[in-house]
Amino acid sequence: SPDLPWARHMQAMDHVHGILTALPVTKPSTNFDAKAYDISIRQHVATLTNIVAEIRRAVLSNPEPLLETLDPAVHSIGYLIVLDILLQLADPATPISQAALLDKVVEFILHFDAIQIRYYGQSMLSLLEKIGSGRLFPPTTAVALLSTAMLRIDSSGTFFTSTHLLLAKLAYSSNVVEAALEVFDRDILFYPDMSHSKDGRLLCEPNLAPASYISTQTGLTGNVKQSTVLEYDYIRGLAYMSMGLWSKAEAAFEQVISHPSRIGGVSKIMVESHKRWILVGLLSQGKIPTVPSYTSTSALPSYKITGGSYAAIAEAFCNGDGAKLRSLIEENPSLWEEDGTSNLLTEILSSYQKWQIIGLRQVYQRVEISQVREMTLNAVTGRPLANDGEVLSLVDGMIESGMLDGQIEQDGNENYISFRENNDVLSEAEFATQIAKSHSTINLLGRQYQLMNDRLSGSKEYVKHLVKDQKRAEKDNTDAGIGFDSQIEDEDLMAGIVPHA
Repeated sequence: SPDLPWARHMQAMDHVHGILTALPVTKPSTNFDAKAYDISIRQHVATLTNIVAEIRRAVLSNPEPLLETLDPAVHSIGYLIVLDILLQLADPATPISQAALLDKVVEFILHFDAIQIRYYGQSMLSLLEKIGSGRLFPPTTAVALLSTAMLRIDSSGTFFTSTHLLLAKLAYSSNVVEAALEVFDRDILFYPDMSHSKDGRLLCEPNLAPASYISTQTGLTGNVKQSTVLEYDYIRGLAYMSMGLWSKAEAAFEQVISHPSRIGGVSKIMVESHKRWILVGLLSQGKIPTVPSYTSTSALPSYKITGGSYAAIAEAFCNGDGAKLRSLIEENPSLWEEDGTSNLLTEILSSYQKWQIIGLRQVYQRVEISQVREMTLNAVTGRPLANDGEVLSLVDGMIESGMLDGQIEQDGNENYISFRENNDVLSEAEFATQIAKSHSTINLLGRQYQLMNDRLSGSKEYVKHLVKDQKRAEKDNTDAGIGFDSQIEDEDLMAGIVPHA
């Protein structure tokens, strides 16, 4: 019969569709439910793996109707398999248009089930890497999709993955930083633990911490090296700089310069971060930032040598020596060009007078604009501003941007800056927001502390240390808290918590 091949084709499609959608919809709400769900989802993955050739034939014969019958929120693994097959095709004559395929990718990223993909992490990571390559979507879309996916996999945003660096590179190189800020702004507390990440928890357990399901074993992250972490924070700092977010840039560069290092082991990326850390510190605080106490003592001499020219600029800035500041910057254009800091130094010159104005609040509560013009200097020209109107415009811009907490008042023919008092006092709404944020942070830290405690309890090295420490305490009553941190080498950073993250 002529209809026989078509009937067989439809039968094969129905068979594949049935397997792709075979996973139970019910989500686990208790640990008992989780055990049953874990078994069913693992069986589902095994079945799909066994008939992947059959799925591939069905997908290539007629992909769009198949995708239309799948719900990415319910059939996440099946949907991901279909996308994976289609995205691997190099032949431009694919059985689905590029536009239709990319629409399906977007739909999947927005709706995938965050629990299901823990069981199929390698393909999920592969999809994220394809998006992060910038070859599928315009940068604006790619960065937004990548950020969305990362925070759907780990809503806390506290676990570092190989995708973080991918996102940072794409966002910064394409100047689409704003869409990545929600990821960049999260405090990283954990890193992939390659050596002993198994804790006996089921991947589908309710309220499972990201450290229990994000690993190279589950495939949701690739290997992470120290250089990966340093490069991420460095690029994150550059990204913040590009948006003029100086305090955030300072914090990012500070993560790099205070990274644990061996004696004499200061990398180029740490040196470059230190130079920028000094400059963005001036822009965010108006003064030389303080090196964190936990910075490796072996790194400090290197920073002193490589950052000498920048320290001199910072000193002139803070001492109110505008002429020297301008001279130091103009004398070394080739150095700034080589270091890639020319634009930052231009910002330093233009912000010099602004920080002089802010400094007046230490002496005045209210000061005439004409006095401000006489007492402050434009470091770009080396002279005071030409007239009161220029000062007024400068101050108005500072107030509007939030840099200066005050207001412009008029008394007769004279304009004044009135500095606001108690600028550190929060409004009721701000206080409520701060309390809610602090409460959320404390809850998160409590959960992370419990997880860290559980993981350390299973570490033979840590248990040995505790036994040894207890014996030492019994012998000479020394402090049982000293010793363990000093034994941790920098390679172990990836296996636990960064103390200053």
